[in-house]
Amino acid sequence: MKLLNDISQFSEWEKILVGSIDKIIIILAICSVPATIASYSRIPISGFQISMALHLFIAISLVTSAYIRHKLSVKFKLNMVLVLTVLISLAGVYNWGLLGNGILWSILSIIFITLYYGIKFGIFSIGLFFVYVSIIGYLYTQGIITPQADPSVYAVSVSGWLTGIIGSLLPLSISVLIIGTLYQAARDSLIRLERQRIEITILAERDDLTGIYNARVFRKLLEQAIERSKRHNTWVYLINIDLDNFKSINDNYGHHAGDATLQYIAKQLLNVTRGEDTLCRIGGDEFLMLIDSPQRHSPQELEVVIKRIKAAIEIPYIYEKTKLKVRGSIGYAEYNATSTPELKNKDDILKLADSQMFKDKELSRAQQTS
Repeated sequence: MKLLNDISQFSEWEKILVGSIDKIIIILAICSVPATIASYSRIPISGFQISMALHLFIAISLVTSAYIRHKLSVKFKLNMVLVLTVLISLAGVYNWGLLGNGILWSILSIIFITLYYGIKFGIFSIGLFFVYVSIIGYLYTQGIITPQADPSVYAVSVSGWLTGIIGSLLPLSISVLIIGTLYQAARDSLIRLERQRIEITILAERDDLTGIYNARVFRKLLEQAIERSKRHNTWVYLINIDLDNFKSINDNYGHHAGDATLQYIAKQLLNVTRGEDTLCRIGGDEFLMLIDSPQRHSPQELEVVIKRIKAAIEIPYIYEKTKLKVRGSIGYAEYNATSTPELKNKDDILKLADSQMFKDKELSRAQQTS
């Protein structure tokens, strides 16, 4: 992973790291002061050590960086934290062995390396750290390097415990901060992706104007209903709804009035549609309703449904103080795998409902002219 100077060039994952780096620097700067004091408190036991000079240098660097952090580039801050944690871990292991917190700081530095540069660099740094600690451990066990303080005295000293507590608390706190930040960021990203998926699904399934299902989804649902009918001997009813005088609304009041009317009609149809039924707009002023039933409906029952639909459509829509009224011509087709052998597939069902709708439209026209 390449570290960049400009935050706008970062990937989503890198932005998460960038967002936490200032917090890490501030925490390290605040804690470095008591940590340095605790480190120097060991002088009466161990004498002055190289690691103590390093601790002072690191504390000054962190406090200064925290103060001017807004003037520093992202790349500099990321690399600075990484270098400082590596220096603390290497010096701690060499100077104090198992008496210090070098190994714990090494774990933190490996975490940084992995997050900044990827898992391959993280694994490589583990290998280097293992070799380094093994060499230092060998030198300690062979007496080539000796502890800087008497372990029995150091283990019961106040300075030893202060250094141990503060020195271990820092890498643990940073680790918690990093893990917590990444967890929250990952959680937010998953929630955002799920919302986007739902939005994309809705856009793909819904009619742009009315918000009800579009023709593509309706055909899939009709196919599924046909398959259920074949398996369970259920009945499928397809109701074709066409608005009779909708064109006059567009011609007289404009397309905006026509769109508003279609949205109104869709809401009216939803009001008379059961939760288990499906409504869609297949284009223009034509709607389809799918009713999946475990048993056959009588013609009288279907007539009640059709009258309810027509009554809902014929309720006037008020557009700019003008009543816009349309009527609906309705035809339906019923399908059962064993009782309607003449209907082979969804296209046959759609054609039958369409032809019945045109018969109803012709009848309505005849009644108006008579």
